[in-house]
Formats: sequence, C-alpha cells, structure tokens
Amino acid sequence: MRLTELVHKLLDQQVHLGDSVIDATSGNGHDSCKLASLIGASGHLHAIDIQAPAIAATKQLLEGSGFGNCYTLYCDDHAAVLRAMQAKHQHRISAIVFNLGYLPGSDHTIQTSSTTTITALDACLRLLREDGLLLVTAYRGHPGGAEEAAQVDKWMQQRAICKGWKMEQEAPQVKGPRMAPVLWQVRSPVVSI
Repeated sequence: MRLTELVHKLLDQQVHLGDSVIDATSGNGHDSCKLASLIGASGHLHAIDIQAPAIAATKQLLEGSGFGNCYTLYCDDHAAVLRAMQAKHQHRISAIVFNLGYLPGSDHTIQTSSTTTITALDACLRLLREDGLLLVTAYRGHPGGAEEAAQVDKWMQQRAICKGWKMEQEAPQVKGPRMAPVLWQVRSPVVSI
C-alpha cells in the first residue's frame, strides 16, 4: 500500500462528521478534499499552504467537489497559522496532516523547512484533542528532505513520545539509491478519569 493510500485509510478510521481537521500543507488539495469528504457540512477544514498556487488549486478542488463553506484557506506559513490557532482551537482538532517537501509540479526551491515544521509540530501538541491523530509524511529524495525528516524523527522521539503520545513509523522499501518517503502516525493520549 502506498503511503498516500495509508494516510487516507487512517483518516477514514479517525475523522467523523462534524470534526475539525487541519491540512497543514495543502499542496494540490488532495488531502484537503479527503478531509472535507469526511467532516461534511457540520465540520470544518483548515487548509494551509505558503504558496498561492497551492491554495488556488485546493480551493478549485474543494469547490469542484461541492464542499461548500466547510473550510478556511490560509496562504501563510504553517507554523504561524498553527500557533495562532492554538487559543481558539486548543484540544479540538481530530486530525492534522502534513506532507513535507515541495509542491509537485512547482519550483522545487520553495519547500518546507525543519525550522518551521518543528514549530508547527509543537503547536499540534496543543491543538489535537484526546485520541487525535497527527500524520506526517516526509519526502526525503530532494535536497534538504533527508535533513528535515531527521529533525522530525528527533522531534517525535523527544517531544511526542515523552509526552505519552503513541507513535508508529512507516518507510516502504524502494529499489535503487533513491530514499523512500517516511510516514509518522502519532496519536494523542486518552486521559482516563
């Protein structure tokens, strides 16, 4: 199973009608569209991308799929938006999805960076509700991709697991010298009474 298929399968199991969800790197809008299909008109999707063409593509895909007004689009840095969302959405988000790297079919020099990604991940710790799901896919085959993935892995070990969050990692085997993407699945703890 491809990682994108696994991400969508995990979202199918996690996200329900009426949920609030975040696509932290909306790209071409495919994860945003999947999330919108799961939350329905009573839920809300927050889709973020630093590139205007990505936001335009996401908007076009959402509108073309008939998803009405169940979403807010942010053309900004994911770290800045997620930090700003903490006050209003603390512990209310069901799922957050990241795809790290560059926008397919665009300028490859514009890409996510470990500095802003780690800041964004820190905000996720306060945004996800009990038993919330954080999915981070890092594409490592481009310049800077392996370093960013290493920093995310370090964050997972130092912050998420230390706070009692459950983490699984998937990295499919590939033939040849190219580096496969890696997916982290992180679930926030359930507080028992």
